[in-house]
Amino acid sequence: MFSRRGGSYEAAADSGSLEELTRKLSGDLRKHIRKLDHHPPLSRGWLALIDSLLHISNIALMEHRLPREDDTATLWEGEELTVRFLLEEGKLNLCLRLMHEYKRKRRELDADAQVATRSAMEVDMEVSALNARMLVFEQSLTVLLKCAFEHAEPLQTVDMPELLEHCAEVLECASARPADTLELLRTQESAVPLYVLSVLKRLEVLDERRVCELFKACALVPRVLHFAAVHGEKLGAEGTEAIGQVLLLVLESEDYKTHKAHYLPPALQAPPALPTTGIVGAPTDAKANLVLLKALVLRSAEPDVKRKFAPLVREAEAIERLARLKADSL
Repeated sequence: MFSRRGGSYEAAADSGSLEELTRKLSGDLRKHIRKLDHHPPLSRGWLALIDSLLHISNIALMEHRLPREDDTATLWEGEELTVRFLLEEGKLNLCLRLMHEYKRKRRELDADAQVATRSAMEVDMEVSALNARMLVFEQSLTVLLKCAFEHAEPLQTVDMPELLEHCAEVLECASARPADTLELLRTQESAVPLYVLSVLKRLEVLDERRVCELFKACALVPRVLHFAAVHGEKLGAEGTEAIGQVLLLVLESEDYKTHKAHYLPPALQAPPALPTTGIVGAPTDAKANLVLLKALVLRSAEPDVKRKFAPLVREAEAIERLARLKADSL
């Protein structure tokens, strides 16, 4: 009798301690999220954000890996406090803008070593140390945005034109780089196909017409296909499957059936200039790249892979048949 009462008291005390600890951790997390602010890339203020971003992203990743009891639950009904706090504190679009500006700055540094040297000198750092901090920034924010974009609510809130133009820029510039210089571990180059896939999966709760217009304006499908053609061997199973699913969802959409030439241009050509930067892509053959993607996705040993990607396989085989007919007629 006494032992049972003691056990009940200890359990209640443990429960109270756990609740108090949870409150403290939640308060600490929200404090780190509130500290996020806009600073120019590589400035002292920007560098001061990195430790908070690393802390926030580690928690986001742990929450994201927790088993979900109900896949249909909204963000507000689930356990992912980090993403919820990002939205409540109005920091989601800030995070996207920080990443977008950083990747543009990173391209400047890659193009001119003197820019990197000057940037390091301005914050009293060695170039190698600055590069290491930049990688922590990109990997932390990549994880955070990936966790956010796997929910409908952040995608309903995000600046969609900026998100999709950022994706197009990353894909375009990555496609121009040799495979041995491309870092894929938790970087934007590995995450952008997943962002695009998340948008397509949730079109029914987004403004579908507007999203489709942005896809065409940014030539996202030709750019995704070009990226897969150049770096497919390095992408791994997750990246290849994500790009395959992107194409599946596009091919099955009503907008594709109406504007097929916008998604798969009929010949070798450069994508149109991006809306705000004016970046013009390298000429690419989207249809030939779709055929290459078919080969990439069919490499899997999974027995149902051909059935899973049947619409993609059919489209690629139709392109191959037409190419053979044209060749035979010459």
